[in-house]
This record gives sequence, structure tokens and C-alpha cells, in this order.
Amino acid sequence: MKYNAEILRHLHEELYDVLREVVRVCDTAGIPYFIQGGTAIGAHFFEDIVPWDDDIDLGMTRENYERFLREAPALLGEGYVLQEFTTERETPFYFAKVRKRGTRFVEREWVGMPIEEGIYIDIFPYDLVPDDEALRRKQRAKVGFWVNCFMAKSVWLWRWFGRANNNVVLPKSWLSCLAIRLVTATHGKEQIYNKLTRELTRYNGSNAKYYNIVRMPKDMIAVEAINTPERRKMGDMEVWAPSDLETYLRSHYGDIQKWLPEDKRLNHAPEILNFGRKVQTEESERISVVMPLYNKEAEVERALRSVIEQSLTPGEIIVVDDGSTDGSRAIVERIIAEHPKAGIRLITQTNSGVSAARNRGIAEAKGDYIALLDADDAWLTGYIAEVCRLMEYYPDADAYSTAFDIVSGTKRVAANVPTTEGYINIAEEALQRRYPIIPSTATLRRETVLRAGGFPEGMRIGEDQWLWVKMVQQGAKFCFSPMSLVRYSRTASNRSASIYRTEQSAHTIEELYNPAGDSTLNEYVARIAIGKAITQSVRGGTKDARRAAEVFAYTTRSRRQLRRLRILNALPKALRPTADGIYTLLAWLISRKGL
Repeated sequence: MKYNAEILRHLHEELYDVLREVVRVCDTAGIPYFIQGGTAIGAHFFEDIVPWDDDIDLGMTRENYERFLREAPALLGEGYVLQEFTTERETPFYFAKVRKRGTRFVEREWVGMPIEEGIYIDIFPYDLVPDDEALRRKQRAKVGFWVNCFMAKSVWLWRWFGRANNNVVLPKSWLSCLAIRLVTATHGKEQIYNKLTRELTRYNGSNAKYYNIVRMPKDMIAVEAINTPERRKMGDMEVWAPSDLETYLRSHYGDIQKWLPEDKRLNHAPEILNFGRKVQTEESERISVVMPLYNKEAEVERALRSVIEQSLTPGEIIVVDDGSTDGSRAIVERIIAEHPKAGIRLITQTNSGVSAARNRGIAEAKGDYIALLDADDAWLTGYIAEVCRLMEYYPDADAYSTAFDIVSGTKRVAANVPTTEGYINIAEEALQRRYPIIPSTATLRRETVLRAGGFPEGMRIGEDQWLWVKMVQQGAKFCFSPMSLVRYSRTASNRSASIYRTEQSAHTIEELYNPAGDSTLNEYVARIAIGKAITQSVRGGTKDARRAAEVFAYTTRSRRQLRRLRILNALPKALRPTADGIYTLLAWLISRKGL
């Protein structure tokens, strides 16, 4: 994950707050600790947290670790909490974390778990490991199995054939998963925890030469290095580190310089990050969020809260109620009352369609940029921060967008999107069956949108792509981030693409075609028009669909969809929904990427 610089600065401040508290507790109780892992790299090379890192790691020998577990809960300030199995039975972590209350830092795999979620530092128990490498491998295998069983009692992170759902090193066979299933079905979590602890501490008391976290084969720290620690500068603090730190780092990481290139920089990429307070920059203040709303009673609260909870807050939030007849407006009014400082404005108008609602919000906006979010969808907390980072790196762009996941009930699938960050050709990307931009991922330069004429009012299908094409024709630049920060709801209520009514718009997709223009853009226009015509045909719009099949017959890159349109339009109207439903289902099952 790449962080916005301002977000990373605030995160580092919070991490230092937690570190100071842990160090205070250790000094008060006389409990030795030492920095390790990426934190040791930071202290050694930067005298600070590694500039792109988002956590702090401490180690303690087993004896000191257990003392910390016993004594820290009573010594920690009220704004901090110890998270470990002995203090929080639902935790999936076999080691300890100290978290800061009132903040949130949640990685993807832990979202929704009933555990403390604050910004944290990790505290790992170090145990002696045998000098014989064969014995070490055997111990690591057993520890890895029990750790996975322990984690599986809280959350299941595997598919049946062993493929992991996250980036953690996990079993890669169905046999491993079966064994974990059997153990977790027959053992309680405390039993597993005790077996894991026994395996971790098996060689404590021996004359071994090294301490290790056991799961990490290269994380070997000499007994002498831990017994004779040294002070190291870290930010405005001094912390304890193993002596001969560079030897430890090179044994753990090898050539440390290889971790410095940007594509090798690792961090935890949280799905939720919130500081518990308003954080705003000059860039984020220039962003106005515009949310069109029509009968989204079941979804609007989630969407609106996803904006309020952004780690970097926008300048304002404009909700345009387009004549809702359900309880949507009352929900927005309640949230405004609950969050008077969130800068939410509710505008109401008679039902005029999504384009009119968006245009009204854009007209009312004070910001230089418009971040669009449909009331069906939601942002992750880092969306605005990522847009601000893109604005810094790619200041000439007129539109910024990110990757997104498609949510269908309880299932979530990554959409097929561009794979690289930077300026993109949205026409070429779309023709490659990738989604470079959809409304809920889009932040647009306001003056560019106004110059293009805004969204085409009265157009019910393809209105967003109409605007993208108009912007491209006027020379707009589009910028993309492959970070997935938006959740698009495929099953949300009242999606316009599921409803067909005759359009009453001054604009058409057909008007975008320019025979003398760019051939790739013309192919993109044809793809938009044919896709729209398929929906029209399914809903009974035979005449409009026939017209599209004739006008856009020039396409060479959407021939399959053109054939699909012609076949559908030749069927009786009553059969079209079923026929297209079968086709769509098969396409979804095959690609797992479709909207």
C-alpha cells in the first residue's frame, strides 16, 4: 500500500504515542525489551520509523513477555489496551499488541471481528531454538500448524483446496486445511493456545545460541546480542536494540538495500484506518463529495458513513435527494444531526434522474474537485487520502479513479481493472475488458466536468461513460490507482441498469461518434452503445436496440457483443430476459469479474 504523506505522518505520530506508553510501562516494571524486524531497520538506517512503514515491532524473551502480559494491563494508561489471548479471547493473534483506543487500524482479513481495532504496536515473544537446523525445521512446522489452528478458531482464511485468502504464509494443500478443520472441530481455543505455547517454548532452558520467533526461519538473534542490548535513537526517543544490530539485520533480511526500491516496500495495507479525529489537508479540503440519492433506504447510511470515516476528510459532503419516496432522507437528516461537524449538506429536488442529481451537486459544490459516490456503494477509509496522493504525483490529471471490488451478497470479487498506477487511456483499458473508472471510484476536476457539459440529463443508461468520452474528446487526462478502495454493490436496490424506460434526453451515445476522430475512442463509443442497447433490448426497447445495431455496426472490437444484441433483438420480447440472464450468469461464473 502507498500512503498519502499526511496520513503516514499522522500514523507515525500515533505509533510513537503507543511506543512511548509501552516503553513507560516497561521502564516502570523493569521489563527488558528490544526492537526487531522493520523497526530495527528504521532505527539503524533512518533513526526513525521506516518512512513507508505503518507499524512498530518489539521483542521480549519469553520470561519477560509473560511478565509484560501479567503487569501491563494494570500499568497501561486508560487510552491503551493490551490485546492477547489472555486478555481478549477472540483475538486471532498468538502474540501481543498494545492498541490505542479511539483509533482504528484494521487489515482486510480482520474486518468485522469483535476485537479491539486501535492503531497498535506488536510485541513478540522470543524463545530459544535448537542449534541443529533439522530440529529447527521440525519445530517451525509444528508451530506453524498450531498457529494456523489458533487463527482458524477466530477466522477461516483458507479455501478448501489450500489457497489462502490473504497474503500471510499459510498451508497450500487441501490436506493441511483438512487437518486444521479436524483440530479446530475437536479442540477448544485454549487447548490450542497451550499446545502452541508448549511447542514455542520447547527448547527454553537449553544452551542454544539463538532466540527466534520460531515461525520466522531467518529471524535469528544471538543470545549474547539480547543479553547485552544497546541504546538506539528512534525519532525523539531512545530505545533498546540487540547489540551488533547490523549482523542481526543482515542475517534476517540479507541485502537490506533490496528492500529500499519502491516496489519492494512492504506494509500492512489496512482496510480501515481512522484517527478518531478530523484530519484535513489543503488537497482534501478542495474535494467536494457528491452523492445522488433516490430510494436507497437500505444502503445510504453505510455509504454516507464511509465518507464520514475517511482517514483524510473532504471539504464537504453534498447529498442530493432526487425525490425519494422511502425513508432515505430521514436517515441522512439523522446522520447530519449526529455529525454536525462533518460538513454534510442535504439538497432536495423533484425526481429528475441521477444525472440531474449529480449536476445539481456539482453546481452547488465549493470544491475544485468532485468525488462521486453512489448511495449504493461505499469507500474504504483511505479513498480520499489516495486521491490526494495521486493529485500530488499526477497534478495534470482531470480525473482520478481507483480499483474496486464487486460485492454481491456476502461475496466479494476484485473487478478487472488496469494493473498499473498513473495516466491511462480509458478507451483502450475498457476495450481490454477492464474497468478504468466508474462513478463511485471517480474524483473529477470540477471545471473540466462543467466544460464538458456535466452529465447528460435524462439519459438513464451509460450517462457516466458519455461524460468520460466527452472529457477525453476535450483533452482530459485520466489517472488510475490499482489500490482497491471502493466497494461496488452489484445487488443494491434500484440500480438504473436493471430498469428500462424510454429516455428523454437531449443527448445520445450516437452523438459521440466522430468518423474523423480517434479509432480507439470510436471503438469505445461503440462498446458503450452496444452494451446499452443490449439492456434496452432485454427491457423491450426493440427500436432503440435496432438503431444501435445499425449505427455501430462499424465496430471491429465488439463483434461478439454486436452478435449478442442482434440475436436478443430477434427473439420475442418475453424470452429476452431469460436468454440474457442465462448468458450473463455464464459470463459471471466464467470470468468472476462482471458488473
